[in-house]
Amino acid sequence: MKKHLSIILIATALSWSTTTYAQEEVEAVEVNQDDLGDVSNGFKDAFFNALAEKAKGNHDRAIVLLENCAKNEPTSGAVQFELAKNHFANKDFNKAEQSVRKGIELSGNNEWMLDMLFDIYDEQKQYDKAVPVMEQLVKINDNYVEFLPTLYYRTGQYDKALKSLNDIDARQGNDDPRRNALRRSLESRQQQEVRNENNIESLEAEIAKNPKNEQAYINLIYMHSRNGDQDAVFEVAQDFERNLPDSDAAHLALYKIYFENDRIEEGVASLEKVLTSNKIDRETKMKVLQDFISMSDGRVELEKAVNQAIDWLSDDIEDPNAYRAMGDFYLKKKDPIQAIAFYEKGLELDGNDIDIIKSIALLSIDIKDYNKTLAVTNTAIEKFPAQPLFYLLNGVAHNSLNTPDKAIEIIELGQSYLLDEFKLEQDMYQQLAISYDKKGDTARASKMRAKAQELSKKL
Repeated sequence: MKKHLSIILIATALSWSTTTYAQEEVEAVEVNQDDLGDVSNGFKDAFFNALAEKAKGNHDRAIVLLENCAKNEPTSGAVQFELAKNHFANKDFNKAEQSVRKGIELSGNNEWMLDMLFDIYDEQKQYDKAVPVMEQLVKINDNYVEFLPTLYYRTGQYDKALKSLNDIDARQGNDDPRRNALRRSLESRQQQEVRNENNIESLEAEIAKNPKNEQAYINLIYMHSRNGDQDAVFEVAQDFERNLPDSDAAHLALYKIYFENDRIEEGVASLEKVLTSNKIDRETKMKVLQDFISMSDGRVELEKAVNQAIDWLSDDIEDPNAYRAMGDFYLKKKDPIQAIAFYEKGLELDGNDIDIIKSIALLSIDIKDYNKTLAVTNTAIEKFPAQPLFYLLNGVAHNSLNTPDKAIEIIELGQSYLLDEFKLEQDMYQQLAISYDKKGDTARASKMRAKAQELSKKL
């Protein structure tokens, strides 16, 4: 594995990235059999098969293999590290973090575990969490110091950003254009802070003069939010609500603060005012709902509030992404019927969303609604004829509905679109075996199973 350490320093913070300019390359130690310790040959085979699946992009398959490895060797940090990488590739950041933290418990704060943890936070723009991880990495390998100025900037630690810039310049010289761009941006930010303070004082004076000035409250909340001063945001929003009780705009700030501080009942009441308000536009409501669903992930105490929020708004949505977020929420709750219902509403708004189509087709098989599977996949095949998954799912539905001839016809057609997709090809042969069994053709069924078994060698 190779990890590129980079620092991106450009004048505007809106477009910074930590992944495009390579300052230095640091080589990680590849996992080999000796790293795994005294383990069985079966464990080694499964582990290295998982690495092969990961290399092919088959992350779900790799995860299954690694989870079996973890059951056999629960103290293996290497397994947890590989699980984290595959969950990360699937953008399942919560599971990725859980795996890497377990790996750290087992193997300690080694560089590659911490580097993975940093990537998880960085990908989600959780820079407050990323900073202490990067500070630990710098102690292990000072090449990482190049990241610190950018991270300090992103978290509003401007004095630390400037100090780290000066430290780097003292060692490497002050002629790096990226660091100089960051320095200029810091100076601009400091000047902006002075202007902000003046604006804040002006807005506070305006509110003192006219406590009913709604726009002044909104502007003041925005200024404090931009400065990252959540205590000030909360204080202004409370004054806003108290002095203008008929205005719903204050609750755009209040609902989130309440939930973040576990004041659930107040948060629900505040959220209701936002989502049922006739003074707040639909687009803003959609953003609030999606933000709240994201915020509730993993917090059981907020599930009831999410259900209420969806009820308040579900008939007034014109954004397929909002319906997808609702479907994902119910899918995590293991309620596939509700998930399908919201995915279908999203599909009504965007009939070409292939990810939603796949979700509906797969879930309809899970709940054994095979007629729905046929309806969805027939339409999908017309729109996306080169997607072999839809042919397979269509065949599964036909087999389940005892129409094996149709299953054979559609699956064989789908096989012509396969491109080194060995797992999918294996599944197709297994379904063809089922089809021929249903027809009483045991010879062909055996032949199909043999082909499926042969493909196991490539998986």
